[in-house]
Amino acid sequence: MRFVVVRSNQAGCEPTCTEWISARGAIGPQTPALLKATLKALAGRKLPVVLVSSGGDMAAAMALGRIIRKNKLNVAIGTTVFVGCQRDEENCTANDNRGAHFIGEAASRGICLRACALVLASGIRRIAGEGTLVDSVPMVGANAADTRRLVVYYGEMGVRYQLLAADLKGEGSNPGRWQMFKALLVTSTLAVDQLVDAQICRGTPAPDNCRVFTTMDLE
Repeated sequence: MRFVVVRSNQAGCEPTCTEWISARGAIGPQTPALLKATLKALAGRKLPVVLVSSGGDMAAAMALGRIIRKNKLNVAIGTTVFVGCQRDEENCTANDNRGAHFIGEAASRGICLRACALVLASGIRRIAGEGTLVDSVPMVGANAADTRRLVVYYGEMGVRYQLLAADLKGEGSNPGRWQMFKALLVTSTLAVDQLVDAQICRGTPAPDNCRVFTTMDLE
């Protein structure tokens, strides 16, 4: 999984636009350390995590989730569409003088499969709007010890594990969206716009992911 900080390309938002952490890819043993490095660079700013993942290592996903919860971040399932410099493009200068290396928009589409559900559970707000797919199959571990770890983890995150597990009648079964909402794995089924639309920057105080950028910052 790779983490990059993205600034909104929404028309009319400048000089105050929203920013977020785009998180995309499989969750591996190094993923928690990569998020820690990203958060260190942000120097205490709390940006929401816009997440797409096919899953990965369960222990790493729990470690990642605990970092997110410790830092009190929101998590939304969504895809970041980059403008100019792309996520994996090196030595790109297309967005120079625009206030951020990565510019784009976030849309409520994408997947959060298996171990990814553990990361979603860690958000202070946990958003999965229409157009997203959450597969929370890892409610029962491969063995009794894994299941106990899942129960403890979901308890830490305030997710009602028993409600999630209630509908697991056979291999491959999966709680529906309403079941996830009742269990608090998902706290909102509205769009990711709740976290990244420029409108949120007009409140007082503005959320921490609203950042002012002017040409004076380039001097």
